[in-house]
Amino acid sequence: MNTKQIDLSERKNEILKTIVHAYINGAKPVGSKTVADKAGLGLSPATIRNAMADLEDIGLLFQPHSSAGRLPTERGLRYYVDFLLEKEDLSWGDQVAIEKGLMFRSADLAATLKRAVQLLASFSGHVAVLSAPRLTCDYLIHLEFLRIRPGVILVISVSDTGMVQNRLVQTDYDIQEETLEQISQYLSKRLVHMCLEELRSVIIEELKEERRVFSLLLEDLLDQMKGTAGQGEVFIDGRLNLLDKPEFSNVSRIRAILQTLEEKKALLTLLDKCLDSRGVQIFIGSEGLGNEMPGCGLVLAPYAGSSSGNPLGSLGVVGPIRMNYARVVSLVEYTAQVLGEKFKES
Repeated sequence: MNTKQIDLSERKNEILKTIVHAYINGAKPVGSKTVADKAGLGLSPATIRNAMADLEDIGLLFQPHSSAGRLPTERGLRYYVDFLLEKEDLSWGDQVAIEKGLMFRSADLAATLKRAVQLLASFSGHVAVLSAPRLTCDYLIHLEFLRIRPGVILVISVSDTGMVQNRLVQTDYDIQEETLEQISQYLSKRLVHMCLEELRSVIIEELKEERRVFSLLLEDLLDQMKGTAGQGEVFIDGRLNLLDKPEFSNVSRIRAILQTLEEKKALLTLLDKCLDSRGVQIFIGSEGLGNEMPGCGLVLAPYAGSSSGNPLGSLGVVGPIRMNYARVVSLVEYTAQVLGEKFKES
């Protein structure tokens, strides 16, 4: 939704902001008298009604029925987020609670990620989501190939975040243990804080130059590993929070949202897109997952860690389109920051 071409007066900006805030708090259409009482502009309800009609004409507000007040459209919320949103500073208590919540030491990466998503769901009052680090993003310190049976190889990888992953890779030909040991030794000499993608590029280039006997074999293995690394894991918490929101009382709507959360595929795709971003991204309604999550807003951000400085995964909040973005943005940013710092300490 392009909002860059919209040029509103200061008065209309204030009226739109007041309507959005009232909608966030009450989940109901907002009338001109409410705006007059809350905006503090010294304007009559009649003057405000005219301004609201103008905002409706350019697609920022709509009227559910003739006798109701106005609600912001998706475009109106996009304009609010782009130009009027002022982030809410987290209280000292919230910051300390998030830090303490992720302070515990655990060799189990999954336990840390589950704790992070639980905290985010609890503090936001919405659904929290988080994608686990991918092998393609992670920096490796150990990579080993073991023959399980003809045509099946176990690949063991260890990242500098402490994540251990075991993957079965299938080949169209059998590979003897001696050859796999050669490959493991060859890779161990080059694992100097490289992620899989970097490792793949460097090794394939070297093998082209040196024409090693197992060059095609190694390229095939790395290609398959890259493919299996794409099957990421998503942690979700706070589904029951959806039931507290009046806009999700519609059975078909809540079913669609819960199904998308359960299947995870579309959600993971969106989380992956955030890996290319260095900050928070906000998706409103159809901008996010469209009909798969009707009436939802998403606030997502990547989290980094370790010596790489590169994003490892993404986390965020899924809630009603009228969620309190000012607070949720700050929560997502801070949780991503603290989680990243925990990885750096690992």
